Amino acid sequence: METDLMHLIVTLAGKLREHGVKCGTSESIDAFTAVNSIEIRSVKHLREVLRLTMVKRFEDYLIFDMVFDELMRQKRMRQQRETEMFSQGGGKMGEHEKTKTTKQAQATAQMAFYSPLEVLMKREIPTPTRESLREIKLVMKRMRRRLALLPGRRTFRSISGELDFPQTFRSSLATFGEPLTLSRRKRKVTRCRLVALFDVSGSMDTYTSLLVQSMYALARQGVALEVFVFSTKLVKVTEILRLHGPEAAAARISHAVDIWGSGTRIGSCLKAFLEKYGGLLTRGTVVMIVSDGWDTGEPELLDKAMRALKSRVGRIVWINPHADKPGFKPRTIGMETAMPYIDLLAGISALQNLKGYRRYFGLALEPIARKA
Repeated sequence: METDLMHLIVTLAGKLREHGVKCGTSESIDAFTAVNSIEIRSVKHLREVLRLTMVKRFEDYLIFDMVFDELMRQKRMRQQRETEMFSQGGGKMGEHEKTKTTKQAQATAQMAFYSPLEVLMKREIPTPTRESLREIKLVMKRMRRRLALLPGRRTFRSISGELDFPQTFRSSLATFGEPLTLSRRKRKVTRCRLVALFDVSGSMDTYTSLLVQSMYALARQGVALEVFVFSTKLVKVTEILRLHGPEAAAARISHAVDIWGSGTRIGSCLKAFLEKYGGLLTRGTVVMIVSDGWDTGEPELLDKAMRALKSRVGRIVWINPHADKPGFKPRTIGMETAMPYIDLLAGISALQNLKGYRRYFGLALEPIARKA
């Protein structure tokens, strides 16, 4: 039974890729894990399980249904021919052909099955053009101001706060030098210490160019920023992006990062981030995670990591590419696990242009109030 399912998943993944659907190693492993973890009651049930694990975009569901139905039709025809051959051959020849066909299917499945081990792969990264970076840099600048949690240099008059000696002395001139009222001031919240984690797994392949542009634009915003990429492990890329131009940065990331197109272990990567880079985090830090939420790791580990992260930072922002689609609901295991700890959920268009940014962050420039 497992061999038949294995062969079906491998064949299905290959057919989906032929039709232009992104379906790689991690999706095949997810599908095989799902069908072995859930009691499959019918072909319809099998279709739903495989579709949820192998297809990431809603618009590709019709292609999946077409491919799945064709494979099921071919299987029924093959079984019908085997039955006819068995009945015509008096049982001997039909049984021989059936055994031969089964062995061929097993051999094919064994040859084509993906390994559940980590896939390390480097990739040629597209160079961000200066034209494409202009609007993204403006978006990042406004986003940092909107997400600010730390006081800046500017001040405003307040009934509480530190004593404003210059204003107090100026006010005393109206009362012949007697300071009858004390003026006070507070610093405006204008600064943002931001840590960004970008998912570069196989399910995010479609957005590689935009992710690189966003990473580069973020890293050039200032010193209070750190940028990481992750899939099955975590890699820090801040220095590469900050110290080199667009072409050199793209080339160096292509050479330094070998986890492009791999599976996704969000919980494991967040745990590694907290253990190794936890010193970067304070209650004034904003953590931005850019991911579609497809996770091949343990939900319990992700829940524990998100809870620990939430307790150490001021705000968690999650950018999900699918949030831009009408009727989006966070139904993947990763998103359902992370949602209780997310302060703001936005689509990938929030990083792409001002129109998308305003959809999720609004027109205001003042910082978003921190949740109680």
